[in-house]
Amino acid sequence: MFSATYEQLIHEDPVFPIIFHNDQLSMNQLFFMHWHENIELLYFREGKAVVYCDTVPIPVSAGSLVIVNTGALHTIESVTPICRYDCLIVDKIFLDGFGMPVDGVSLQSLVTDETVGSHFDRINFEMSEKPPYYKPAVKAEALALFARLYRIAKQPIAAGRHGSRQLDMVRSALSYIRQHYREELTVDDICRHIGFSKYYFCRVFRKITGKTVIDTINFLRCNHAKSLLSSGRCNVSESAEQSGFHNLSYFSKTYKKYIGTSPSELVSSGLSDQEG
Repeated sequence: MFSATYEQLIHEDPVFPIIFHNDQLSMNQLFFMHWHENIELLYFREGKAVVYCDTVPIPVSAGSLVIVNTGALHTIESVTPICRYDCLIVDKIFLDGFGMPVDGVSLQSLVTDETVGSHFDRINFEMSEKPPYYKPAVKAEALALFARLYRIAKQPIAAGRHGSRQLDMVRSALSYIRQHYREELTVDDICRHIGFSKYYFCRVFRKITGKTVIDTINFLRCNHAKSLLSSGRCNVSESAEQSGFHNLSYFSKTYKKYIGTSPSELVSSGLSDQEG
């Protein structure tokens, strides 16, 4: 098991082992690199983006389907003002019960198949409208989609695919960053934890994630601060301190860089909404 940035996926209904949602990503918006044990399907509906799976950049546009195999570090970067896509994750135990094992299987990363869009359209309809018996309908549609993908996209697993020393190093670093970003955290701290030199680590980290270590730390801190500000529980200085920033001026400048607005604008917007 990787000591990595693992995203634990929670299926709220144990008899409905499917996660489906519509997502939107804007240009320059950062998306934290992570991994999980289920196969994830990303079907793009609008705009263009690059999906990074481990070290491989995958350019996508409307109609593209990206398959994120189990254990693959992945993130998305929009290259147009807006990118919209559907995300489908089916529990591995559910698929295994129908003869489609996830462990030990690799599907090709990019699929262009005319039947994929219709599957996603039907799943989207069932999940948004929730007509009677929508859950069995979604499960049937997801199974049909995966059966199609296992037929056309299954491929041999590359030797050592997830055994890469560099990938394991980045997984470990991302996990450590996620656990400690609200504390005093430096690149030297991370290097001591993972046992690699600063020069080597920073070079490999940027090559694999496409971001610097500081970008990654600040991204998490700013998103945490945004969550605190949006909740109304903290003012600007409190949200900064609880997110790992100890200089208010630097926090405001960094927040605007990553979120697109100043923290005070978010607070003012929230107050206006309450008054309205």
